[in-house]
Amino acid sequence: MIGENVERFFYWINERHAIYQRRNMGLPRSEWTDDPILQKYKFTNPFRENDRVTVWMRENWTKPNDNKPNAEIIFNCCLFRMVGTSEFAEEHGWVDFSTDWDSEHTKSLIKNRIAEGKRTFTGAYIITNQGLKLPKAEVVVDHFLKPIYHASEHIAVSAGFSQSLQKTHEKLAEYRGWGGGGFMAYEVVTDLNYTPVLNNATDRFTWANAGPGAKRGLNRILGNPLKKSMNQKVANEGMQDLLQMTKEVYPFNGYLLGEHIPIDQVDMRTIEHSLCEWDKYERVLHGQGRPRSTFTPSSEQLPLGFIQ
Repeated sequence: MIGENVERFFYWINERHAIYQRRNMGLPRSEWTDDPILQKYKFTNPFRENDRVTVWMRENWTKPNDNKPNAEIIFNCCLFRMVGTSEFAEEHGWVDFSTDWDSEHTKSLIKNRIAEGKRTFTGAYIITNQGLKLPKAEVVVDHFLKPIYHASEHIAVSAGFSQSLQKTHEKLAEYRGWGGGGFMAYEVVTDLNYTPVLNNATDRFTWANAGPGAKRGLNRILGNPLKKSMNQKVANEGMQDLLQMTKEVYPFNGYLLGEHIPIDQVDMRTIEHSLCEWDKYERVLHGQGRPRSTFTPSSEQLPLGFIQ
């Protein structure tokens, strides 16, 4: 017998992906969902490959450069995610390793865009200066990206040998700006999973880097206090259990995920990310808080993602 929290977690995945599909079908907003929380607040897709910026990145950044050296792909994924907007990436362009990277150009472009009020850094996450009292452009370029640039071949060899998201995540996290909780390194290795660097990773369905939101979500599932500490080993065991549940049939429940969910694409990243978003949903449901953004549909057409 599965618990109510587990059922609500999988309900969130089912309904949030259904909203994405109904939007792509061109249905009016009134027909996207009857859920008042999902109507009011902004929640990202359970499948990261359907997010607007990630779709742009795949189509315009990584896919056209699949034939480039692995070290070059790794650095450019780091560059993209460290700034985080398609607007910046489009103006900057891919860094070709056949010539030296002009880091001063990158720095100047960031500074000029900020000065001109152009969208530069993403609002989806915060890049901190990690105590460095320097302009953001200098911190990002000189202290976070340059070490990756110089170590990119070493990181590429390690990734090629291990074919492991976790091992590559650990390698990236050795560098300033990419360690700590490992959020930025996790963003990059997830991107690399869809490039020749790590598209054969052996641990896509067994490992994810659980962030604070995912851990709160797991604590909800387990009936623990929400702030109970949890190490990555325990978190991965919990996420693996949830992933396994997607493949099982339950009396009176059937499959926990509906037929509209592409089950072969539900990996550990999907579970980890959905736990974080579901935790936000539960906070609203139980009067414990609310997401920072309400949902306002963009006037731009929703880009067709890669997981339908």
